[in-house]
Amino acid sequence: MFQEFETKGPLVLHRLPVNMETKEKWLWKMTSTERFYEPFAICYQLTLVTRKPLLEEQVSRTLSHVYRKVPLLRTCFGERDGETWLREMPREIIDFEVLPEDKMDDDLHAQLQRYSFNKRTGPMWCVKLRPGPHFSPDGVFREEVQGFPHAYSLFFVINHAITDGTSNAYICGFLVQILEDVLAGKPINDTEQLGIFVSDERTKKVMQEQVAVMKGDPELQSNLVKDYQVLKGRYSLLKRVFKGVGEEKARSAILTRDLDAETTAAFIKRCRAEGVTVNSTFTAICNFALVDVLVYGGLEQDSYSIRSEHVLNARRYWKGDTSQYLGCHLTEPMHVIVEIPRDFNESFWDYARLTNEEFQTKLKSGAVLLKEAVKELVSESSDFDPSFELEFGITNMGDVTKKVTEGGDHVQVVHVIRTAAVHNVPFIWANFVHTFRGHLTNTLVYNTLFVTPKIAELFFERSFHYLQASLCQ
Repeated sequence: MFQEFETKGPLVLHRLPVNMETKEKWLWKMTSTERFYEPFAICYQLTLVTRKPLLEEQVSRTLSHVYRKVPLLRTCFGERDGETWLREMPREIIDFEVLPEDKMDDDLHAQLQRYSFNKRTGPMWCVKLRPGPHFSPDGVFREEVQGFPHAYSLFFVINHAITDGTSNAYICGFLVQILEDVLAGKPINDTEQLGIFVSDERTKKVMQEQVAVMKGDPELQSNLVKDYQVLKGRYSLLKRVFKGVGEEKARSAILTRDLDAETTAAFIKRCRAEGVTVNSTFTAICNFALVDVLVYGGLEQDSYSIRSEHVLNARRYWKGDTSQYLGCHLTEPMHVIVEIPRDFNESFWDYARLTNEEFQTKLKSGAVLLKEAVKELVSESSDFDPSFELEFGITNMGDVTKKVTEGGDHVQVVHVIRTAAVHNVPFIWANFVHTFRGHLTNTLVYNTLFVTPKIAELFFERSFHYLQASLCQ
């Protein structure tokens, strides 16, 4: 038997076996990766369409099943022997709220990026559901979905310390699948677990192996040290040009846009034909756009040295099938520095290939796994920290359609937006790129402490300008 009750505010469900005490289950001591990403909150916005109106009880029941079936979602922090550990929540708590239809997306993202989780009791995540306001009488959304007339925005927010983009995409997929089963009236087995929650021990092991290789190769070690030394004393051009233009208090703001299916397909096809990855092409596009922003700010040069940062899925360096492993499995951001001429008369794709060569060389070498070890080899001549002295970041998830899933007979997902808070660190902005159901989406999250909405809109608009221009060359 279980006890169930509600409290005011967000719907909170507590289920505990009667007359049974819960024992603390300690998982592992917080790792350096989890500590690095702990200040950030991640928000996924799914646009759902359903055949029949969703009931609050159906969504809350779905979230309860998700909590019981996904180990990662039962995680909170605790103090043990004076250190922070990850542990399992002592009781089930679901943080869920239905919002009014007139709540705007921008307001919601701004609030959710500052969401205050109780990290000692959990949960480290929440879900907000907003009906409409867009309604399709004939039940047609985009060109792919018909017969689903009811629309909802589902916001899934979670602390970055326990998760990454890959894990979030899978969790959203689990949620959609379970909601489909709930709406279909199918039985759900809560003892069957979805995903395996693990620390980044595997990544640390691979890093140690790479360090051993580096120590046995003096030339490699020397090259890596020189590469990192390039960052020492290198300040962000954007921060220098637009010093003091932002708001007094930092907050994360967003701009987002989709490409239509035809343009998305043409862009991906052209990238492949040119032998350049979508990520490298988009990096080159952002470099061009950034030069326009710098010129707008008054910085006129013959060429510009642009540093971008890229968040990598550390699972790429693991052995075997990694699809079941959930958690925060990211490397340190990998920096890519490419010189770009002010004169854009040269072929865009020649420049994109140079960018791709630089990116792929670093990616394949595993240099990012050695970043911590290399830092220790470089003498610290000042208190200068180059970590956030960059021009922009990119996190590219590729095609997330299979992970998030398109849905089923009762519920479909027609759109996905990914964002993460950037205002808790001296970070300017980051592009969140993915494709879903054949549409490429780019969301720019920017820190209002460093740039104004006008500057952000200029960078955003010029990025799409050069993306379109790349198809014409």
